[in-house]
Amino acid sequence: MPDATLQIGSLQGIWRPVYARRLALHATADAIVSAAWRADLHGLNLGPAVDAWRLAIGEALTPAERHRRQAAAQAVAATLAARSWRRTRAALALAAQRAHRAGWTAGHALVTRDEADDSDLDEPENPYAIGSPDLSDDRADATATAVLSSALTAGATRAGRSMADSDEDPAGDAEVTLDEGLDVELAADVTVSAAYGAGMLAAYLGAGAQAVVWMTAGDARVCELCLSRETASPYSLLGAPTLPAHARCRCCLVPL
Repeated sequence: MPDATLQIGSLQGIWRPVYARRLALHATADAIVSAAWRADLHGLNLGPAVDAWRLAIGEALTPAERHRRQAAAQAVAATLAARSWRRTRAALALAAQRAHRAGWTAGHALVTRDEADDSDLDEPENPYAIGSPDLSDDRADATATAVLSSALTAGATRAGRSMADSDEDPAGDAEVTLDEGLDVELAADVTVSAAYGAGMLAAYLGAGAQAVVWMTAGDARVCELCLSRETASPYSLLGAPTLPAHARCRCCLVPL
């Protein structure tokens, strides 16, 4: 089995272009999805949500804190569910397709090129097939829908907390929380990592690989979960843990 840890702080050979492109991919997706989120969020008014929240808990100021936050989150979630989030959904789907192709490109390079080759990666030209670099529109849309749903739920919970804890402007404080877009940024990160990993596996499948190694970034930020997956390597190609292990995961799967 090859040395698993990447040592991301001092990448050499083929890992330099692979990770340079991966970092650029994440940065682009963050920018595109965040811009789409703020465009979709424009004009949102949580005033009715505050009214619904106060109706749910009554005007009393002493209900349990947990109940206040849950009721506020439900009120925000109902408001968010009434929007289509068309731009955000499309941006996430596009990010997934770009990431899948980038992952396939990286995976193809890892199985066909010399490890010391640090030249730029070539874009593939394959049709839809087993091992294809392309993610279909339907799969990209399904991915975007699932990830966006989770992000909206998390965003409603976060905004509900801001609403319930606000002393002066519940709606305004909740709207600021949503505008920060933290949960959507995490959704973009997970979307890119998952599609990138799926693209890598597609390339390995097309090349006939039988097993993969989970590789961590090799620094102090690596978590126990990722370390345990690295230690448990190798895995069969179709039985490997799914990337990412968590948001902001930097690990990847490498063929044996």
